[in-house]
Amino acid sequence: MFPSGYPVLCSSGRSALSLVLQNLKMTRSNTIGLFPYASHCVIDAVSRNCTPLFGKDSINADLRIVNHQWGFVQEKDLNSNTIEDCVDTLCKSGTDLFPGGGSFEIWSLPKILGSSCGGILWCKDEKTASEIRNLRNKRNGGLLQWILRLLSHRSKIIYYYWNGAECNGGMLSRFQTGEILHAIKKWALIFEDRKIKINNLWHLAPKFIQKPTNRLPSVIPFMTDIEETKLINLGLLSGYRKFNIVDKHNISRLVDVLPIPIHQDITQLELLYLINKLNLR
Repeated sequence: MFPSGYPVLCSSGRSALSLVLQNLKMTRSNTIGLFPYASHCVIDAVSRNCTPLFGKDSINADLRIVNHQWGFVQEKDLNSNTIEDCVDTLCKSGTDLFPGGGSFEIWSLPKILGSSCGGILWCKDEKTASEIRNLRNKRNGGLLQWILRLLSHRSKIIYYYWNGAECNGGMLSRFQTGEILHAIKKWALIFEDRKIKINNLWHLAPKFIQKPTNRLPSVIPFMTDIEETKLINLGLLSGYRKFNIVDKHNISRLVDVLPIPIHQDITQLELLYLINKLNLR
């Protein structure tokens, strides 16, 4: 589907990140630059291998993770020692990988296809992909780890265990790979559904983002001043978030936005109902 890279199937996006750092032989003496408001799972995964840096110091780290937030490509002309975090990005089949020029690209299948597990680590060369597959195969994981993932929705104790252990996940069970294969078969349908949602809403999108074509985001950020209580009543529990705007000189600034989901877990009718209730113009 994507001939410009070599894939490694992982149990999750965070395990893919951990495998890259292990393959690069990163240690606590090595630094890794992180993006603003990096999630706890990213911080936890990198902290087990090396030392994270934030802010201006992150640019000069031994390695960088650049987040293309929500699926919008934000930095280009990156150094080759860059991991591109594209966990929210749904690509059209055949799309060129590594949009910023890094050596690795990471996808999260639950976020882009709605599966219960799975991540794809894309490598620029076949040798590196083969090395990382060997590292993955030596790790534990499989069926037990997946069961814990499913049970974590019902138990906080199990969630905390799974959340901490998952970055060291290894091979997937046959049940997991079967579910992932079933989701991949719906790839084109999911892509077209998301494209329709973008076309229906793009006239409301802010001017600082470009309309995507082959790389589709999971949400669209909107500029509004709606009260938080109304957002909660409509089920938008996440509320306002910071969006990182990066200009052509790779200088960034953060703005407050309301992220509206357009992924596979919301139907087109539900989305239009939500937009009408928000009265976005």
